[in-house]
Amino acid sequence: MSIFVYEAFDPKKGKIVKENAYFRDVRELFYFLHRQGLILIRYKTKRFFILANFTKISRPELAEFCRNLAFLLKAGVPFQQALVDIYKTTKNKRLRLAITDIIQRINDGDTFSQALKTHSNIFGPIIQALVSLGEETGRLDRTLEDAASHLLRIHEIIQNTKRALMYPFFVLFSMTGAFLFWIIYVLPKVVSLFKELNVSLPLSTKMLIYLMHFFHSYSYLLLTVVIFLVIAFLVFIKIPFLRYYVEKLSFKIPIIKDIIRNSLMAFFFEYLSLLLQSGIDLVRSIDVLYISISSVFLKDVIMRIKKYLLDGFSFSSSIEMVGFFNILEQRMIYVGEESGRLVEQLSYLADYYYKNLENIVESLSKIIEPALIVFAGFFFLLIALALLGPIYDLMSNIGGM
Repeated sequence: MSIFVYEAFDPKKGKIVKENAYFRDVRELFYFLHRQGLILIRYKTKRFFILANFTKISRPELAEFCRNLAFLLKAGVPFQQALVDIYKTTKNKRLRLAITDIIQRINDGDTFSQALKTHSNIFGPIIQALVSLGEETGRLDRTLEDAASHLLRIHEIIQNTKRALMYPFFVLFSMTGAFLFWIIYVLPKVVSLFKELNVSLPLSTKMLIYLMHFFHSYSYLLLTVVIFLVIAFLVFIKIPFLRYYVEKLSFKIPIIKDIIRNSLMAFFFEYLSLLLQSGIDLVRSIDVLYISISSVFLKDVIMRIKKYLLDGFSFSSSIEMVGFFNILEQRMIYVGEESGRLVEQLSYLADYYYKNLENIVESLSKIIEPALIVFAGFFFLLIALALLGPIYDLMSNIGGM
């Protein structure tokens, strides 16, 4: 299959359309344009289209695709025509390429779920599972709406997690920047003034000068060490078994542990409630969940849950034996299982942790700001004493003259 870069004439609008899409040959291109009422003018083929392949497709864009397709199917629009209509209004180049390929595969006899599997890097396991279930039950429009709602919810959870984690790191970065600015640019000028005036320096000033000289003498070494540590960390977290221990360690860091756990639990219960509500059995849902979750630590938890399920234990017992879930979660899952309302309980837990995450984001600044003010005040007080002490002595000597 090649990428065709083509120009076509739109008689209705009276303008030239320039696009690119996947096709096996020019006949498929001609048929595709014919369905849209376009007339082919010229074309050329490319084996690779790097720009489109690297274009990111966001979850809101995928959610829009699923929701629009669901609306068109509910309105009675034929499936392939619905895909063509969505293709016309889609702006993302990579998604447009994927839609054209899906249309051609369906023309060749593939089902929608089979066509989606060839683009699993775009349409994840959750979407594939829901589409497959929708095709089996004849409720594709409903499962597509569920997929759209799920994608938007997951997007919100990720955004809240990022906001919660970014604030502490931003504060740390700002404080480090202010400290380096004082050490590298401000202090050398003040120290040179003290030397010229031959001022007697107290211990605090001498320590500050020593720190300044240390940074100036070993600045390149320190920069190299920082770069090395950043690169080592990035490589470190790519290795699954090492990343597992990094994630496990994060559960012991104050504030960070609350953000990470609330985020993971919101993910876990949101995914599971959606899959079970759609009619997918528990073990299959666990398998889909395992593929969809990026956290290595949570993957390990999920695999242990599956092992206990296959050994014949109930879901609530499996949750308890894993040792990661707290009493509230265990009790709610047990009650849901006993009452036959497990999906409702899982959905409640997903909402609970989602709201917890939102509250953390809102209150994080209130928690960090007082500590930041105290730390910054203490830091700048030490600098002020170290600098103002010699200046005060100098002014006293001048006044005594």
